[in-house]
Amino acid sequence: MAYYRFTRNEKFVNTLKLYPELKFTIYNGSAYYNDIPNFAGSFTGSIVSPQGSLSLYELNVDRAEVPITDTTPVGTDQIENNGLIRPWIVKDGSRMNFRTSTSEAFVGTDIGEVIMGSYPLTASISKEYYGTTTTRSEAAQINTDNNGLLTIDSVGYVTHLRALKNTINYYEYLSPQFQYSSTPDMISAGIHNRNFDTNELGLVSIPSMFYGNQIKKGTVKLDIYYTGSLVATAEDTRRNGELIETYNAYAGFTGSCVGLVLYNEGFLILTGASDLNGQTEVYVTGESADNPKWVYFAQSISGSVTAPNTTFTMAMSGTTNTQVMTMFATAPKGQLNHSNNPSYLKSVTKRDVSTGSYGYIEGEEMRIKNIVSSSYNTPTGSFEKMTYISKVGIYDKNKNLIAVAKPATPIKKSINKDFTFKLKLDI
Repeated sequence: MAYYRFTRNEKFVNTLKLYPELKFTIYNGSAYYNDIPNFAGSFTGSIVSPQGSLSLYELNVDRAEVPITDTTPVGTDQIENNGLIRPWIVKDGSRMNFRTSTSEAFVGTDIGEVIMGSYPLTASISKEYYGTTTTRSEAAQINTDNNGLLTIDSVGYVTHLRALKNTINYYEYLSPQFQYSSTPDMISAGIHNRNFDTNELGLVSIPSMFYGNQIKKGTVKLDIYYTGSLVATAEDTRRNGELIETYNAYAGFTGSCVGLVLYNEGFLILTGASDLNGQTEVYVTGESADNPKWVYFAQSISGSVTAPNTTFTMAMSGTTNTQVMTMFATAPKGQLNHSNNPSYLKSVTKRDVSTGSYGYIEGEEMRIKNIVSSSYNTPTGSFEKMTYISKVGIYDKNKNLIAVAKPATPIKKSINKDFTFKLKLDI
């Protein structure tokens, strides 16, 4: 086998910037990713669960959890076999832990105990609805007891919307709409009574697993259908994160801003609270039926409400950067024209071997098959060593095979010809 080292001019790395399209259809309590229907497995009702999600590593696909059949002793614990692939580590001095496990749980685990993880790790879109009376945050309640010690009566909390306050305000340079609450310059621009702590709005979260580095600006398009008829459409026509209502079957074209897009963070904030038609349906658990509104977008995946008459679609493009290594592998003239394949020799060729008590002699002459074509049927042309290149292997510096390239058909290689193969490898 011949090895050739790539020179500086035969190998380079570039970056491909791609914009994969993605679409979500939300209907009757389920989200469908890129119009992929639900596929029932041989052992589970859904190969990927939940519906419309992506599964990291594609582990535990079509695997059903079964009663524990046996245990395997590891450290001071037992690894239970429930039919699913599960990651585990033994706590030691290296402080290794799963990212899905909390620091408190890790500290409370003794040395030698087994820490368990779980698969599959899935990601899917989610929707949160904030009403006018929904509390956005609550401060922790810290008091002092009779002994002068501090006691925590309530740890408090911050909602996802309130956690995005600084991020929303940061993008104010793109548009006055990116303000968490009204300021004088916002009021002068005609935007009154803006306060995300008290206004009715919706928050749609899109995991980066779907779109990559960021959502491509200007590609977000939202549609709301009621009983199959298009009710309203919103798009980022200005490419600045403002969702402008471009179609409204109830009130005609309004051109108003009904939401915001955080392209780098993967969030949609729906602020439009106007009625989109005269029909009513229950969109929020515990509340009465209401008209379709932009704040209710994707509401059917937020909880127990399914809203069977309303369908929501969300289309956009992601942005991904893929590192690609391009290599030029050259088969030089006068080289790579010999093969150890038995078909390289004439079938009538015999290897003359003589052995005895004092030696081993093997005939030096091996007749190579002549495959050069001729103008006549019987004779062949003048002899010329000829091979066929069927594979090109790529090795690392330690000569470990890392990739194999195959042409569609074997390439005939003569002594007087050289070939250069252009190879690409995603890294």
